[in-house]
Amino acid sequence: MKLRLLAMSSGLAIAVAAFAYTPAFAADAAAAASDTTVATGTQATPTRKSVRAANRAFSKTVQKAIFKTAGLQDTTIAVFGNAKTGHVTLAGQISSEDQDALAVDAARKVQGVSSVSSKLTLREQGGG
Repeated sequence: MKLRLLAMSSGLAIAVAAFAYTPAFAADAAAAASDTTVATGTQATPTRKSVRAANRAFSKTVQKAIFKTAGLQDTTIAVFGNAKTGHVTLAGQISSEDQDALAVDAARKVQGVSSVSSKLTLREQGGG
């Protein structure tokens, strides 16, 4: 009986502690999200964190466009993008040479893309 009471009170204490710290974590996350620039003299420059987040979002947008393109669903293509310059690099494996052109064209159609570099390799057929 004492063990049961101890377990219940411990669980309750953990739950209360978790809810007490949640607003503090939310406030820290909101502060980090709003702190996307650092003032340097007269100009504000983006932080490394905000640059990485923008690059990830840009790359994800291009990758979604590629995987929505007919004929590219069975490929393994990674997208590395620079949101500031609009340069995109495609890397991975494709099963035919036609898929290279499809992937490059799909990437070029995404808004914000200025250039596409293809590092795609042709996957060998067979298992020998």
